[in-house]
Amino acid sequence: MADPLYNEIDSTNLESVRRSVVFDNLFVDTPFQAKLRRAGVWDPFLGGSGMMEGFIYGRPQGAAVAPGQTVTVTRQQMNTGMKFQPKAYVSWAPLDDWELDDGSGTGGVINSGPSMIANQYQIIMENMVSMINTMIEMDSFRHGQASATNIAQNRILNSNGLSEALNNGVDPSWDGNIFTTYGGVTRGGVVGPALNAVPLWLGTTTGGTGQIDFNALMKMWGACTITGGKPDLGITNVMGFVAVANALDAQRRDVSNTKHDIAWEGLNFNGVDIYADPLAPSSQSSQFLSLGAGGGTAGNNNLIDGSGLNTVTGTFTSPAAPSAASGLPKSTVCTVGEVLQFLESTSFKIRPTNKKGWNYGLRRSPMPNNVSMDALFMRLGTNLYNVMPRHNSQAYGFAA
Repeated sequence: MADPLYNEIDSTNLESVRRSVVFDNLFVDTPFQAKLRRAGVWDPFLGGSGMMEGFIYGRPQGAAVAPGQTVTVTRQQMNTGMKFQPKAYVSWAPLDDWELDDGSGTGGVINSGPSMIANQYQIIMENMVSMINTMIEMDSFRHGQASATNIAQNRILNSNGLSEALNNGVDPSWDGNIFTTYGGVTRGGVVGPALNAVPLWLGTTTGGTGQIDFNALMKMWGACTITGGKPDLGITNVMGFVAVANALDAQRRDVSNTKHDIAWEGLNFNGVDIYADPLAPSSQSSQFLSLGAGGGTAGNNNLIDGSGLNTVTGTFTSPAAPSAASGLPKSTVCTVGEVLQFLESTSFKIRPTNKKGWNYGLRRSPMPNNVSMDALFMRLGTNLYNVMPRHNSQAYGFAA
């Protein structure tokens, strides 16, 4: 340590600091949640043993008959329900009321008065909200089931996200998992294909990444609309957005020489507004959002989901008998690359509790025998799931 600690310039001049300005160099935007809220799918959970959603999977009897013909009339179940559980998300931080004032005026000996450049308590509160939003956003692309056959991770505490919803119980989703159940209901069993969405492989026959093009986008759109869906929202990582933009721009150049503004905030394809989400699955995102030298590694990403993981894609081995519709090669190591989802936004539900204490509510817990330190917990009870998976589509295996 230098002696004296401060020179004559430092000890006789104030620092040049802009009051109440602190730059956020960690958190990023979360478009997926924002777009769903705008679509009006916010449905508060009022309490109960779970979130029950009814759906039709069967049909009544019927046939072409001759007048006077006798038929056998039997009762057939046509509808049932799926059930989801509320999931708890919490962000926490210490509070030393010697340093900080929580607004009550009882603390903040240091961070207060005219010398306070920025309110550190407010920074903590805003970061807690951002932390919860980040966890939920990243979880919305993964799943909320326990580990089992063909499910590698135990995520029973997490929300029931897209990789789980957009599956058919036969083909892997982008995370390499196969989900034979959804909402507690077995796919392909008694309910048939009612809860199925076929994951689409856009890579090569040898498992490498391919290029997304106009035909792939049309196939995704067709996979939604053939079941009656009306996809209106597309979500992909920024790197995936680059690939989609290049594909659509190439198509435009084939048919027109019209000049256009390339400062796109979103792309529209056949009624689907496609947006870039920095937290969506990607093979390259960690190179831009990580700590390590030279781009870092996936494990060094500071932006984490509710299980402490990120959404960096990897590889998986495809099943021996994938569905023909998926386009997956058999028993092949597949590189996921970038991921794109075409979604019918109104088929989703975001279910935050209506109880204030668990709807971004704050709980302050004193630390025993400590004269100034408390623990702050910001809490949210919620879940995100889809009530009509077949109206949506996911595709992966393309390069940025």
